[in-house]
Amino acid sequence: MKALYIHADYMEFEVKKPTPVAEKLEEAQQKGRMDEVLVAFITVEKKDEGKVAPVAEEAASDLVEVMTKVKAERIMLYPYAHLSPELSDPATGVAMMKALEARLKEMDVEVHRAPFGWYKAFRLSCKGHPLSELSRDFAGKEAKEGPKGEESFIVLTPDGKEYSPQEYKSTNECFMIMMEKEALKKEHPLAGEVKYLRLCRKFGIQWEAMSDVGHMCFTPKGAVMMDLVGDYSFDIVNDLDLPVYTVKGTNMFSLDEGPVKEHAALFGDRLYMIPGEKRDFIMRYAACHQQFAMMRNWNISYKQLPYGAFEVADAYRLEQSGETMLCFRTRRMNMPDLHVVCKDLKQSEDWFERLDARIYEEANKLDRDYEMLVNFSSKEAYRQHKDMMMSILRKHNKPALLHFYPEGINYYWTVNIEYHILDDMKRAREIGTVQIDIGNAKRFGITYTDDKGQKQYPIILHTAVIGTIERYIYTLLDTAVQMEAKGKVGVLPLWVAPEQVRFLTVSDSHLDKARELADKVQEAKVRVGLDDRGETVGKKVREAKQDWVSFVVVIGDKELSSDALSVYDRAANKNVDMTLDELIHRVRSEVEGRPFRPMYMPRDLSLRVDFP
Repeated sequence: MKALYIHADYMEFEVKKPTPVAEKLEEAQQKGRMDEVLVAFITVEKKDEGKVAPVAEEAASDLVEVMTKVKAERIMLYPYAHLSPELSDPATGVAMMKALEARLKEMDVEVHRAPFGWYKAFRLSCKGHPLSELSRDFAGKEAKEGPKGEESFIVLTPDGKEYSPQEYKSTNECFMIMMEKEALKKEHPLAGEVKYLRLCRKFGIQWEAMSDVGHMCFTPKGAVMMDLVGDYSFDIVNDLDLPVYTVKGTNMFSLDEGPVKEHAALFGDRLYMIPGEKRDFIMRYAACHQQFAMMRNWNISYKQLPYGAFEVADAYRLEQSGETMLCFRTRRMNMPDLHVVCKDLKQSEDWFERLDARIYEEANKLDRDYEMLVNFSSKEAYRQHKDMMMSILRKHNKPALLHFYPEGINYYWTVNIEYHILDDMKRAREIGTVQIDIGNAKRFGITYTDDKGQKQYPIILHTAVIGTIERYIYTLLDTAVQMEAKGKVGVLPLWVAPEQVRFLTVSDSHLDKARELADKVQEAKVRVGLDDRGETVGKKVREAKQDWVSFVVVIGDKELSSDALSVYDRAANKNVDMTLDELIHRVRSEVEGRPFRPMYMPRDLSLRVDFP
């Protein structure tokens, strides 16, 4: 069925003459008018015969979606035999129009149907905005393959024993909370107030009120943190002893492309839909579409496998508005997506274990640990990968919660692991991921040439080693909050601290010396600030600590005549005597191997604006 939508100020018609297939009319049906209306000119085609119900259902859903977007108040259905040369038989045409009308009424839409099989005169006034004229082609959604059975869970331990979640007991708080939530559907009450939001405010991480729900913005402190973590994700994937191709792509893909439509269908109502002039688009929910669209055109040999494709991709997921959460659950995120292209199952399992090890390594660098929720697409997938899973469990010496999806659905993946931390609110939170994908190479037409010259479909691993950039920052902030809960001073890793060193002056007579020292520190690629304001030393020190500056140095009379500096070390929460060279060495040695960016705001505090 083909359709042309017109968003109109009004649409009116009047019947003139019947055709041989005209439906019978009452007098009241011979004319009609609607104001503020979405008009749907509809041609029912030969291919629609026998598919009235699914085509009408698909068209009704789309009409309501477009009506909502353009803010039309009602819908007029107008049979129009001029959009296709392949017309259905008249009975199907009438049945389709009636079915579509009935479905819209069930959806509580005000709808009027112009009569079928009549010559009619009509007048309408098109509004003329970008979405006021849209074309559609409906085929009727194919019935989805139904699951056989229900999902199930077991706990697998490093000694190979399997337990039901109901019987398994452990002293590991994170694992038990994760298991009870996922397998037993038991939600734990929040433990106290949400403390990390205070740190979001401190570092200028906030919701953007002028955007859609779930979209964040970052003032300079949060912005430099975001970019540093993005740089760090690049460094990680290029440290994996793996050839990596870094790419950049678009964030919008056409649903007219078969592979895109099939892959997108897996995400259902979590997709951002963008109506275009001639085609509809989705906003990407990961880097998959772009990387796969590129790789289908690459000439790949088995000698070049495995390799990685990487992008820090802006991704969009239509999370429920009531569940959005700063840095953790957002509608726009930045995902450091790595795909590892492997020639066979053995190679994919080898790299799966390597990626698992790196995911744990990155958590341990923050003094955090993960618990594993392992999803299998079927019991057969579990049997296929059980040896690999046992190797992973023995390596970490910890159990995993296994989740089996319902049988009978042709998933594109076989196994994926979600890595959870326990946050300050006693919630198990997914951060890192890794997955084996056996379907998308064929879906997108990605092949490699094997040693016999034959074309083969590779197996593709998906991973976000540190999670999204936002979730990694969430982990940093949550770690700092938990430090404070233990009576320590909260700190960020030095390499990601927005301001690493700040010099404070006692009076204007010390400003030249402080500026000289700040220049040398800045030349050493250290983010340095200079508090040159005419405030008291006590206030300057308090504000430096409130700003979480890593090292704070007061410049007074003593510092004018001596190389010795008294430096407040936030991590140690005490003053330490050192020279300027020792301070620079301390910072540079602690951030060695980590990315660097200069500050995203003026060095001198007198030049900085106040952020709300």
